[in-house]
Amino acid sequence: MNAELLATSIAHQLDVPHLLARILVARGCMSVAQAYERLHSSPSHVLNPLSEEFPMHGMKEALEWIDQAKKSGEKLCIFGDYDMDGLTGTALLKRGLSEIGIDASWHLPCRFGTGSGYGLSKDIVDQMLAEGVKYLLTVDTGITANAEIEYAKSQGMLVMVIDHHEPSGDGLPPSDVLLDPCQEECRYPNKSLCGAGVSYKFIDALLKKEGKGSAEKYLDLVALGTLADLVEMTPENRYLTRRGLSMLLNSQWPGVRELCRRQLESSPCVGGQDVLFRIAPIMNAPGRMDKPDAALELLLCDKVSDASAILSRLSKYNDLRKKTEAEISMAAIAWVKERYGEEIPRVLVVDGKSWHPGVIGIVSAKVAQTFNRPAAVLTVENGIAQASARAVPGFNWHKALFEVRDLFLRWGGHANAAGFSLKEDDIPELRERLQKLADDQNYQADGEAKEEESERIPAALNEITPNFMAAVQELEPFGGKNPYPILFAENVQVEKLRELRGGHLQLKLSQSGSPVFPAIAFGMADAKKLIDRERKKVSVAFEPIWNVYNGSKSIQLLIKAICENPAH
Repeated sequence: MNAELLATSIAHQLDVPHLLARILVARGCMSVAQAYERLHSSPSHVLNPLSEEFPMHGMKEALEWIDQAKKSGEKLCIFGDYDMDGLTGTALLKRGLSEIGIDASWHLPCRFGTGSGYGLSKDIVDQMLAEGVKYLLTVDTGITANAEIEYAKSQGMLVMVIDHHEPSGDGLPPSDVLLDPCQEECRYPNKSLCGAGVSYKFIDALLKKEGKGSAEKYLDLVALGTLADLVEMTPENRYLTRRGLSMLLNSQWPGVRELCRRQLESSPCVGGQDVLFRIAPIMNAPGRMDKPDAALELLLCDKVSDASAILSRLSKYNDLRKKTEAEISMAAIAWVKERYGEEIPRVLVVDGKSWHPGVIGIVSAKVAQTFNRPAAVLTVENGIAQASARAVPGFNWHKALFEVRDLFLRWGGHANAAGFSLKEDDIPELRERLQKLADDQNYQADGEAKEEESERIPAALNEITPNFMAAVQELEPFGGKNPYPILFAENVQVEKLRELRGGHLQLKLSQSGSPVFPAIAFGMADAKKLIDRERKKVSVAFEPIWNVYNGSKSIQLLIKAICENPAH
């Protein structure tokens, strides 16, 4: 059956707009049954980590470990990560453990100062020991912290690791308990849970064991962590995330509720795009520019007044982050152009003196996107380089870094994103060896930067209706490998055109008797010449979005590209 016939069949049998059916087919649904499965998440997709057939390795031991911790009365500390997944995982564990009577303390790593950098360090362990911590529970980190956990154990600590990253290849950490679906012995089918997701499975099993219901109240935290970490939307992840998204605006956690309401203003719901581009950046900002603690304090606060004050602090951090990120991105891209000209290597290792370590992850993503190359951006201070790396399709950073791990002081991450540190003197050797590893992975750079999303679904503007916009929500959560749909319409009439400050275009568009749609094209002022040359008849790639203003909402087209009409 060809694609259009299949889309017609899906639209008819599932009673969905034909345009939505075309999107489903374009995204791999090869039957009506697959389309139905994609649109309808079910609680049946949630797996039992204690099942005999597919257990999560270590779950029984984890429940025994926490029972021992509770009975001992000794101090327990949760050590998280400074990104959204680590923050939400820490908040979930802190709140979940309080339900069974454990008042856990918490620590987060910091990019700056003593013991700085990703993950657990000996300095942080010493600080916990000074505070009398006996039980250490890590979340979203720990799988590669072999030496640090060995040290904690040597000092009498009992350690449990909750993580979702790949093991380093140098063996598993010597923790008392390890929950990580990616460890070789684990038969749990969903290998794509984020750190908050694994924490949820643990707390859910714990509350059920203690006769205190389920952990469903924490799914808003799971949704934030899952989306921000860009993990694969497996059936279980999709159900957990959809359920969590529906809870965010009315979250029972005041900090979460105020965060979403302030960032989304009067939006009637929270989508995956909202989390990625409006919520995660402000939550990650404190950890990028200073200590991450304020973001976790927001998730844990229980008063609206406290939440409002913390949000004001987060906004200041975010403004500073944007300014710093823009400056270093420009410097890093200029570095590549000046050093390599037209001969861009297949793997980019870009280093700068005293670049702000809090934004190099965002900068590395920008460099990777600009040059369509896997990129690592390094900031060098006192002879030591901290790095953050981002991949492009076809290149696996975890695999590459494992092969050069002898150069690193510390490292960790996964296929698409990773971090490491090394001596400044070893940077040239790292560059050289990574080029050879690109050969080993058969990675071929095509030399041309691609659009962020090349998918373009043919559409007519008269198909963009409120009914279609409601149906699109059934494709949530958007993010990662399930981006918001980009549609493509030909022979579009530009009814009105206005250039805004900053090089943006404000338009009104129609097509063959369709309604007139307002549209915005950011950074596309140069397209005015094309529009005039084509006598205001062009083709456009766009995302249809709701624009909410003064309590009313209307459909707006977010233009991704403007081009000539194809010759017929």
